[in-house]
Amino acid sequence: MTEVYLSVLAEKQGETLRGADLRAFVTSIGELEARGCAALGYRLTGEIPVSRLCVKHLRGAMRVVVAFEEPGRAWVLMLGPHDERNRTHDVYTSLWEVCGLNAPPAGERTKPACCDDGDTNPNLPEIEDLVARCHDLAKPPRRRKRAN
Repeated sequence: MTEVYLSVLAEKQGETLRGADLRAFVTSIGELEARGCAALGYRLTGEIPVSRLCVKHLRGAMRVVVAFEEPGRAWVLMLGPHDERNRTHDVYTSLWEVCGLNAPPAGERTKPACCDDGDTNPNLPEIEDLVARCHDLAKPPRRRKRAN
């Protein structure tokens, strides 16, 4: 059994889902709780922390991004559509920002299984920083005061 936590950003994004997208998300959380990393599609490639993040396709262009703090403890960092035509709403654009990157990681994208050989989680003990950055990204933009 895996404990599943949602970042503030994932909670806010989840609140916007309706209908089949919401059902797919709820189902994916149940599968993650029951099956751990085996419930997810693939791991991203690149430097740490990117290489420790797992993705699941929910339905259509919807993706969910998950990190494991330790075996049996997962964090849903964010979810949203993957839309290369509209980078301002693309889930990966937000992910690169949370990971401190200006662009996607360079190199070949191989999409290895989320679980390593032996069904172990791709643990990321330093997850607090990513969760905090997701929290910062969830905040509404600050309004600038007008000069008189």
